[in-house]
Amino acid sequence: MKTAAILPIFNEEKTVANVLSVLLKAKQLDEVIVVNDGSTDNSLNIIKSFRSNKLKIISLKKNLGKSSAVKIAVKKTEADILLFCDGDLHNFTSQHINQLLEPLKGSKYLMTVGIRDRGIIHNAFAKRFGPLLSGERALPKKIFIEASKHSLMKGYAMELVLNNYCVKNNIPIKKMILKRVRQTMKPYKNKNGIMLLVKEIFELVSIFIKLKYYDWAK
Repeated sequence: MKTAAILPIFNEEKTVANVLSVLLKAKQLDEVIVVNDGSTDNSLNIIKSFRSNKLKIISLKKNLGKSSAVKIAVKKTEADILLFCDGDLHNFTSQHINQLLEPLKGSKYLMTVGIRDRGIIHNAFAKRFGPLLSGERALPKKIFIEASKHSLMKGYAMELVLNNYCVKNNIPIKKMILKRVRQTMKPYKNKNGIMLLVKEIFELVSIFIKLKYYDWAK
């Protein structure tokens, strides 16, 4: 079975090179698809500076949002397994890639979700009760295709839709802590970061409520 990594980015010039370098060097991955979601910084030039037979670049002229960008990338691969990760990570390694992919080799789990390391107390709470908003996850392509048919699969909704689809269809999810992995939060990325973060929170709450009462069988 082939495995493809999908890396959606929007203005990640400070971190994308390190993340992409790790993905391209990973022996577990057959293909790496980067979706430039209308970046206005130097992200696209940084991506284009990499040379690898594994690398496929999709550049969107305007920002469509993570969910839409990822759906475009998924249509471009014939891989059986998809690995998703964000472009704003710190301390991400091939060991974390293996951590996300390994449980899928058995028959017990069909989606893995990596929780970023924020300390013992937060990790324990997030692993047990958290809504699993992490972009670091792996699953079979066929599950993503089915979940992405939901009309809410747009904007910031991707992770919540995938979680909801798996839970309501009794698809087992493996949660794990990705040790030392950090993320650059929106307020530290650009001058409109706080506004974008607030917008994301309101959108996620709305989506969470709508999904709670959605029947996938209908």
